[in-house]
Amino acid sequence: QEMGTYKFLLLTFVINDSLYTLVHFATRPVTSVIDDVFYLFSSRFPERWVISIFSCVHSVSFLILCYHFVYRYFSVSRYELMYLFRRASFVAMLASLLLVELITWFLLVYYLYASDVDSFERIYAVLKEEYPNIHVNSAMTAEYWFSVLNVVIFCSIRIAQHLHSVVSSVRASSLQRQLYYTLLVQFSVPFTIMYLPVLIEIIPPIFHIRLSFSNIILPLLYSVFPALDAIVLLYGVYDYR
Repeated sequence: QEMGTYKFLLLTFVINDSLYTLVHFATRPVTSVIDDVFYLFSSRFPERWVISIFSCVHSVSFLILCYHFVYRYFSVSRYELMYLFRRASFVAMLASLLLVELITWFLLVYYLYASDVDSFERIYAVLKEEYPNIHVNSAMTAEYWFSVLNVVIFCSIRIAQHLHSVVSSVRASSLQRQLYYTLLVQFSVPFTIMYLPVLIEIIPPIFHIRLSFSNIILPLLYSVFPALDAIVLLYGVYDYR
């Protein structure tokens, strides 16, 4: 019954990766740093609401992974709470939180990262030949990750402690370890490919440190994420493979 529930939970990765791929293809995001200005815009539809939608989808995988860590923590060391994931009200609450996160992130990007004229003119001087259609209302210039990271760290520590201290059947122990280690790797994929590079690029402008990065790096990382995410899931768990 638990594995049946987990299979449904795995569908969140499929849905998220599929949606992300479609939105990425439709928007073709371009993001990087010029001097001390971080920028983000859609090369296909140069409107602010379009790139704000991409930012929403970009942020979703972190929260979904947080849900998976909570589920794995319950299944390993708090099994008496597993019934929550079988209740429609609890699943609806998780879905509602996800929807609230999407709306919040859209509003933050759309209103708080709107480009000012001075910042836009500085990036447009460099990008105008390659992207002549962008305008001041299409570019974002300048996350809530830390609360999610705390949940992930807490669940990881508790799962590791339980796996090393509690004796169970060889097969059950092996499966739990496979799922746990796969989840750790699956967490590291979006964190290192989608979030950490953005953090590295967005911090220097905050402190007015003048750096310039190629605008190919982040879009390339964004495009390979769904494939790597699927590979980890398919090959990480021997029983699924």
